[in-house]
Amino acid sequence: MDNLKGVPFAKMTGSGNDFVFFDGREVSLERVTSPEMVKRICHRNNGIGADGVVVLEPQSDDGAVRIHYFNSDGSPADLCGNATLCSTALAAELGMASAAGMRLVTGAGVITSRFGALPEIDFQPVMEVAPAIPIELAPGEQRIGFAVAGIPHLVVLCESADAVALTQRGPGLRWHPLTGGKGANVNWVSPLPGGLWRYRTFERGVEGETLACGTGAVATAILLAEWGLTGGEMVTIRTSSGRDLRISLRRPADAEGCYPTLCGEGRVVFRGTIESL
Repeated sequence: MDNLKGVPFAKMTGSGNDFVFFDGREVSLERVTSPEMVKRICHRNNGIGADGVVVLEPQSDDGAVRIHYFNSDGSPADLCGNATLCSTALAAELGMASAAGMRLVTGAGVITSRFGALPEIDFQPVMEVAPAIPIELAPGEQRIGFAVAGIPHLVVLCESADAVALTQRGPGLRWHPLTGGKGANVNWVSPLPGGLWRYRTFERGVEGETLACGTGAVATAILLAEWGLTGGEMVTIRTSSGRDLRISLRRPADAEGCYPTLCGEGRVVFRGTIESL
């Protein structure tokens, strides 16, 4: 198997949700995205270590940038919010697109974004929202809703997100029949002082907790609004890394659905070339 010796990469983090990025102009998509290679790259002991692998490719026809995203288990995903924030920052830095405004092509549609003090991305309209899902509540849980923010999410309102036994509760909800054949990410959310919200995510494709989940933050903000628990269009959610994600929710009078914008970290941690995997 190709060991990728000499291939350059960037390690990036979005509020602790971390990724290995490749420039599609320097390495072919097929070379770095087979399920086995993704697993080797993402392995935290024998590889670089990450929640996922991203390849950015300029689209020659219209100037947009294509995001190819793969979970650490090797499975592709239509959208990853934090990877898209990171992609915005890196695409601007690499000269693939303008920091003032760009179009990112994902499996969940075209995302418009920009990079100022922090990257900011505009989601496609979220149309599928169910404020109540008939799933039995565990102790400390208060209600469960569902939303598709690019990918499907369960959102569980609870007394304390930090007290949730996530590794025990997560898999059963992640694969619950009511989430569909491929299951869903699961987010637990509870209030913090000052109008903030604390959340934790059990993420499919990682099959465990990640320090942040951008699409999960968006789904959580939408369900909090549906439940009448937010005071306005802006929702601030604290991740397990201690960093905050800010979600703006617009509901235009002349359009259906919710139009979310996500703002958060997209930071290069280090760059290097692969020696061996």
